[in-house]
Amino acid sequence: MNEPAEQPESSESFFRQFSKSDRKIFGYILALVLDVAAAEDIYQETCVILWKEFPQYDPERSFLNWAYGIAFNQIRKYRRKFQNQRLIFSDTLVTALAEDVSSMVEEQSERQLALTCCLENLSARERNLLDSYYGDQQTAAALAEQGNCSVHAIYKTIKKLRRALHECVTRRLANEASS
Repeated sequence: MNEPAEQPESSESFFRQFSKSDRKIFGYILALVLDVAAAEDIYQETCVILWKEFPQYDPERSFLNWAYGIAFNQIRKYRRKFQNQRLIFSDTLVTALAEDVSSMVEEQSERQLALTCCLENLSARERNLLDSYYGDQQTAAALAEQGNCSVHAIYKTIKKLRRALHECVTRRLANEASS
């Protein structure tokens, strides 16, 4: 079996896929374990296995679902190891929670993708305003001063942009659901 590190194109493919999903994988684990230290340990083990098993990964499948499966197996392994030491939920409950968390993460990913597309429809000036306000956490007063307008105008513009983005995301998600 070839290790992923021996194939540069395989390594690059792994890191591209993994970098898009790493926070979701950790969030999935944490949601099912409810213990940050344990989740970090399970996440580390999951990452090692993902790396080692990547040559067997089928690119026709969702990388995130494949990673969730491996993470879920690591969670089960952890639960078996510590079942007598802590309050542990039943396997049936954990499986049901895993399905719910997985679908919630998938829905969140679809919503994030829709938002990204909707942001692209905004003008550069509108995107910069939102980025400054939410990303850089600049105050409305500072933005008003930079834009030579009133604080009220900044709040009104942000409210209008939020409403437009909400409607755009809702429309996109509805269109995806109907197709």
